[in-house]
Amino acid sequence: MPNTEDPLYTRLLARTHHWRLLFAHLVALPDLSDEESAALRKSVREEGALNSGYILMSALSAGIATLGLLQSSVAVVIGAMLVSPLMSPIAALGFGFASLDGHRIRDAVRVVIIGAVIGVVTGMVITWISPIRNPTSEIIGRTQPTLLDLAIALLSGVAGGYATVRQKGGTAIGVAIATALMPPLATVGYSIGVANWEFAGGALLLFLTNLAAIAFSFAVIARLSGVARPLSRVEITPGYVAAGIAVFAALATPLGLTLLRVAKEARVRSAVRSVLTAELHVSTGKITQLEVKWPLRGNLLVDAVVIDPAFLPNAQQMVESRLIDDFGVHPIVNVQQIVASDNGDQTRALIDAAMERNASGIAKDAPPFDQIRSKVGLPVQSIWVDRSTRIVHVVPADAPNWSLEDYWITELSASAGTGDWHVRITPPTGRALSVPFPRATATADSVTQRAMSLAIWALQRWGVAEVVLETTEHKPDSVASAIDRRRMETIVSWLSSAKVRASSTATTARGVPENEVRINVFSRSPSEVRARVTTRLPPQ
Repeated sequence: MPNTEDPLYTRLLARTHHWRLLFAHLVALPDLSDEESAALRKSVREEGALNSGYILMSALSAGIATLGLLQSSVAVVIGAMLVSPLMSPIAALGFGFASLDGHRIRDAVRVVIIGAVIGVVTGMVITWISPIRNPTSEIIGRTQPTLLDLAIALLSGVAGGYATVRQKGGTAIGVAIATALMPPLATVGYSIGVANWEFAGGALLLFLTNLAAIAFSFAVIARLSGVARPLSRVEITPGYVAAGIAVFAALATPLGLTLLRVAKEARVRSAVRSVLTAELHVSTGKITQLEVKWPLRGNLLVDAVVIDPAFLPNAQQMVESRLIDDFGVHPIVNVQQIVASDNGDQTRALIDAAMERNASGIAKDAPPFDQIRSKVGLPVQSIWVDRSTRIVHVVPADAPNWSLEDYWITELSASAGTGDWHVRITPPTGRALSVPFPRATATADSVTQRAMSLAIWALQRWGVAEVVLETTEHKPDSVASAIDRRRMETIVSWLSSAKVRASSTATTARGVPENEVRINVFSRSPSEVRARVTTRLPPQ
């Protein structure tokens, strides 16, 4: 203990007391007497003690929260907070830190741990007996701490400390505090129940981060308000000091790791935004989504949606190169460009992107881009995601030795092992679509049917709604010409079932092999149509 008779110590203590009183008056903290402060500390300690009511309310709150998470119901999750008792032991923990009182810290931690264990076990049991086990957006949103989560916890802790010191509004503030703690505990229970250890670890880190932020906020308010026990009256023993340091380290470590990860993600976000605005020549307002996930153990994930007037093919590669140069890691990047030229189109695109983000939680689950690129086995020109249908669209390079069937087989291979994501590969449009038939007959065999399936698959990937059928040249009244007409009628019927229009009128073209029908995806240009119409008009 310092020498209280030292004049320097006395002046320092007096000045510290003066600044504390000035701050307390500035933020309307009460100026309590020593007796009132002691009574408040006793009340906080008694309310944070372990009892049967605390155990029951912890189980009930966790049960309601788990059901709300499984239903993805925000209202039910908020309802669980109304019965959560977590604020009382956390207030006692914060007051213990403010007083450097290892005895009070140890008692408060024991109560918090018991409540946390009850919450996790309750979440596990409800998950096991529930028919609904799919991860909802409410669950996914609590599988890792973010800067916003940390801000909510800090503000909740400050509000809780303020309400405790003023002894007003504690119930409402307790709801805010429970919002930052009980849902992550229920998510830990859910994750263990479905054996998703990655979710469980992230949710536990979120809980510990929020707990540390709230407890330390309580401690700061308690110390600044003068409610905390004076340090000269604290019982200091080696055991209590060790307990206090251990608890502080246990809470400060996840908080520090979270702050480190948040800082790294902020730097990545700034670098990506800089590349997109410079290369695409758009303002930051046109970057409708920029989500960065860089877990402590895992790959850097970047997901961006940009609305720009022109498509830039290598935008994704530019972002990847910048991140490799700046951070020395190989990130997983997905840059989706929405081309909108005028202001009206851009406004509609902004609204659509915002609605998609709110509806499906873009930031929280991403397809396995590395796995998909690896299975495609070709350079990827562009890749984008439709989260409403869980489809990843891939446009690979035009490989000179690849047939249309190779791209089809690659799509099937890339879709395997991607969970509920589906891969759609768009093959190069230069591939010819030809349907062979057996010699001298219009009856389709297995080769014909397979070729037609490939053609329909390619037309659907290209988004073609109308085609022209072509055959080799024959005499109009010949048997071969009649066979060609029946072949084309068969193909027209197949295409109609795939909602693709085709002319059933025989169109002859040079270069079409015998016994084949070629599907021309390039319809007549407007000038050709006008020329045909002009030749049919009667002379004036």
